[in-house]
Formats: sequence, structure tokens, C-alpha cells
Amino acid sequence: MSDTLSSPLDYSVRDGVAYVTMNRPEALNALNRELQRALAEAFVTADRDDDVLAVVLQGAGGRAFSVGGDLKAMASRLESGEPLVGDAPGSARIRAHQPVAKPGALPGMDEIYACSKPTIAAVDGYTLGGGLEIALYCDFRFATRQSVFALPEPKRNLLAGPALVHLSRMIPLGEALFMELTGARMSAERAYAIGLVQGLFPDRAQMDDAVAAALSELRENSPVAVQFLKRVVREGRDMTVEQHWRFAEMFLHTLTTMDDALEGPRAFVEKRPPEWKGR
Repeated sequence: MSDTLSSPLDYSVRDGVAYVTMNRPEALNALNRELQRALAEAFVTADRDDDVLAVVLQGAGGRAFSVGGDLKAMASRLESGEPLVGDAPGSARIRAHQPVAKPGALPGMDEIYACSKPTIAAVDGYTLGGGLEIALYCDFRFATRQSVFALPEPKRNLLAGPALVHLSRMIPLGEALFMELTGARMSAERAYAIGLVQGLFPDRAQMDDAVAAALSELRENSPVAVQFLKRVVREGRDMTVEQHWRFAEMFLHTLTTMDDALEGPRAFVEKRPPEWKGR
């Protein structure tokens, strides 16, 4: 696959980093079906590319990261009788078990969450509804002070999607309920104070510098160890402490039998950067 996907999304790889840029600035990067499919494709592409060590997700235009689902497209689908989730009317498919659709889930979200590489959401501007949820699916979030966060779904007789499950596990329950029940907008300062974002910066330039610094730190680490850590932490949070330890031990055993197991200590003794082989 080439390094560039067609609009409404730009995809490029530089120095081992995949930059995924939502490119609908005229619509404040609202998530229509075309953009959702492009997001899914981009994150699958990055995940399968051995030369990609990390992914940065951002929005074009300087006004919004993403304002979430495209309400104009949504209204058109509802007026035509098409459901927002599940199979289209008249579908001939018959299943022994019909999966329950995730409330409000948008295509592309699962691919973001499943990406084994570290993912960073670089948030600048409005980050609302599904836009906030795709940022939540990234491993961590940096934001500019002009950024605004909200889950306005109840104001449109809708339910949020992944935020219903993940937000209260990331921030205090009261904060999550306030956002989800009121739909009220939250400032970047407040989002940083409650741990919704991990870095807060005066402007886009300083945020980009911080993203570059974080990527530099990631490059120093064994890429396999980073991917294992991501899986152990994310999947293990629903386990008991004992189960979590046993889950982690499986990955630790694999790491200690890899070629790179000796490279870390050897590089330390020889006072040089490690040269990871990824095997």
C-alpha cells in the first residue's frame, strides 16, 4: 500500500511513525462513512507495517480534532429508513446468533483500539462525541489549551459508544457521569486536571514538540516489549491480580527467550544505544 491514502484522510510514515490526519476541515473533521473506513484502513496498515513503531492521530484545519459523527449524514440515513447500527433493512442474512451492536459505535474504532503499536492522539480544537471516543481509544492524549471536550449524544437522543465503557475506567466516576449525562463541554485545563489528557500545551507547535519528544522516548525501547506491555496492561485490567500476574508472565517468558533479551543489558554495559532486532 502506498504511503498516501485518498482524502478525507492523509496517511504518511516518517522515521518509523505513521501520521494519520483526518482531513475534513470544512466539516470540522466530522466522521462520515468514508472517513471511518479510511481510519480503519490506516490503523490496520500501520499495525501490519513492521517499520512503523508508533501512530499519531490528528485533525486538519486547526479548529477541531473531530466533532464526532456527521449528523447531516446520520439524519439522511434515518430518513431513508436505514438503521444507525446493525444490518440494513431487507438484509437476507440469517444468523444463529445476531451480535449486539455497540451503542453508537463507529467503524474504525475497533481498528484503533486493536492496534498493537503505541498510539497518540494530538488534540487541537473541538473534540466531541465520536471524536472524543477515537481519542479515548488511543493510548494517550496530548492537547492544546484551545481544545474542548464533550459527549453531546444525549442532546440528540443518542447514546455514546465506547465512552460508556471506557471513560469511567480512565477518569473518576463522577467526572465521567457528568460528561455523559449532561453533554456539557469541558475545557482542556479541566481535562488535564482529571487525567483525560496526559499533556497540555499553549499551542499546536509546542504540542507537536511534546509529541516528538514522546516518540523519541518510545524509539529507545524494545518495540516488542512495548507492544507486549500495551497488551498486558489493557487486557489485564479486567482480571484479578493473580490472573494479571500469570498473564504478564507469559509475555515475560517470551521476551527473555528473544534475541533482544541480551541486547538491552549488552548495550548498557557497552554504553551505547541498543540496536533492537524485534525478534
